[in-house]
Amino acid sequence: MAGLIHKLQSPWLDLLLPLSLMGLLWERSGNPAGMVWILALWCCLKLVRWLPSQPVYGVLIGVLAVILSAVIHPVSGSAPTDLLLVLLAFAAGLQQTKDQWRIALWLVLATVVISLPFVEFSRFNGNLDAIPWSTLRDALPQGAVRIQKITINRSAYLYGLFALIGYGLWRSERHFWRSVLAAVLGSVSFVLAFGSGSRAALFFPLATVVVTELCWRHRYWVAKRARLLAASVLLLSLLFNLTLYWPSGPVAAQDPSDVGRAQIVQCFLHQAFQSLPDLASGQGYDRVSDYCAARVFLPGYTKGIPHAHNAFVQALADQGLVTLALMVIALALIFQRLLVGLGSDAAPLCRTGLACALYILASSLVESTLLQTSLQQVVSGYLLAIACVAPPAPMQENPRTISP
Repeated sequence: MAGLIHKLQSPWLDLLLPLSLMGLLWERSGNPAGMVWILALWCCLKLVRWLPSQPVYGVLIGVLAVILSAVIHPVSGSAPTDLLLVLLAFAAGLQQTKDQWRIALWLVLATVVISLPFVEFSRFNGNLDAIPWSTLRDALPQGAVRIQKITINRSAYLYGLFALIGYGLWRSERHFWRSVLAAVLGSVSFVLAFGSGSRAALFFPLATVVVTELCWRHRYWVAKRARLLAASVLLLSLLFNLTLYWPSGPVAAQDPSDVGRAQIVQCFLHQAFQSLPDLASGQGYDRVSDYCAARVFLPGYTKGIPHAHNAFVQALADQGLVTLALMVIALALIFQRLLVGLGSDAAPLCRTGLACALYILASSLVESTLLQTSLQQVVSGYLLAIACVAPPAPMQENPRTISP
């Protein structure tokens, strides 16, 4: 048993994450059962590592077993299992060392390569309009990139996240060719994110890199003011929400898609505040989504918008105010730890973690990022656990140097 536990502590176990895409070979859906089984196996084995020393991990394995059927056979697009998968993946990443995380990030980045055979092209890619040269624009594929049946926005979210992992490894790897490989894979992932047609996946990675580099340049100053800066990040996110979703806000008035996002969020908030018990506990599943989808339409469409396009508003409506408050507190602590970590010996890893956390937060403001697709839920929760990176074991003192 001890030998098995030792083998499970190998970071190469994370190879199951990119290999989970193999589930798409047997089932062409956005969340195939094969993918879910592989991700569940990965999570279970990661939790088993710490079972002998911390029996509470057995409870988490039990939770995973209980929710597995609901993940494979969902009754609605939104369900409590969405957030539970994020939490379990976060727990799976706890107590890992810096060296384990470095290998883990490489294995997660390998998902870009494994996803290439599953790339499909869908509707027109609106991001092509950002290319000023018409010859190049016309030569590129006109369809939007997606990973088989995973939706365009969720595929874009994953590729944007992988691009930032490539950026982090490029900045932190000391070996020249490893750094080059990370830069190449990160660039390929960003090109695929651009090819998805998602504006968020185009601009958010770039903005995230700029903010992360600013924090890195002044990392010791940032580390001393981590709590204030973490609170400021969440406050700016709230202000961005108000600007984006205010009925007559300057952002919402510019684009029909933004108008639709603003209207669906307003509908979600109106339903969430209908009664105090529902506000506290949430209404669950797709109740609010179905209600609002029957009433909110984009110009020229006859089909309603299905979800809130905001992870926090979605959580408020589905799981309630208590869950939302816990999400905000958890994010504040994650950002605080990452910012403090910029001044520690784990600074390069925390830089990558900060970039990923900023991107996850930014994306959650414009998309329901935690719905349906298990791969994005598991990868997101796992990367957020970088904030809790375990320090190296303290060196034992030489008894000969200890004075009597």
